[in-house]
Amino acid sequence: MGRRTDLALSRESIARAALAILDEGGAAAVTLRNIATRLGVRSPSLYNHVTSKDDILDAVTELIGREIDESPLADPDLRRGLTGFARSYRQAFRQHPDALAVIAQRAVETDVALAAYDTAIGRLQREGWHPVAAFETMAALEYIVLGSALVPFTRGFIRSPAEYADRYPALARSLSAAELDAVDDRGFELALDLFLDALIARGPAS
Repeated sequence: MGRRTDLALSRESIARAALAILDEGGAAAVTLRNIATRLGVRSPSLYNHVTSKDDILDAVTELIGREIDESPLADPDLRRGLTGFARSYRQAFRQHPDALAVIAQRAVETDVALAAYDTAIGRLQREGWHPVAAFETMAALEYIVLGSALVPFTRGFIRSPAEYADRYPALARSLSAAELDAVDDRGFELALDLFLDALIARGPAS
């Protein structure tokens, strides 16, 4: 088969190809050559739609960012709104941990990401939070969301509970009793609940 033409390319198709490569092979695998090969085009064709690898990573950030549902932030109930936003935020990135590992280390420059932060921080400011407190609250929420999406807690325990029992009996008991497939989701929900309980109880802070 011949190569596809430039007409088959777009910024979004390039971003989707780069995201798939990130998911499969990590950051090192994201090269212009690999993206072009995946799309069935020649590498120079990509430059009609993106300017560099950094631009491609921005496009990937935009692609994932569009999956985040910001509409819960309009809920009259602040706690419910932040809960819905946080869940959607986590869901968008937990499917792409290798992409998150790259994106989390980059400057926030895309309109999609900046607009999401502005919406969330703006909601807190309208509820009475000082601009600094609103910014710090967003940081705390992001630690919970992205931390849980980046490295699942249960991934670190690769042995059977019995293999931990002699030296780490409390850990072994918990591993034996827990529904491991549900622990990461429940851990996220617990952290989010405790955080929001304290946030709402405390109210706007100076």
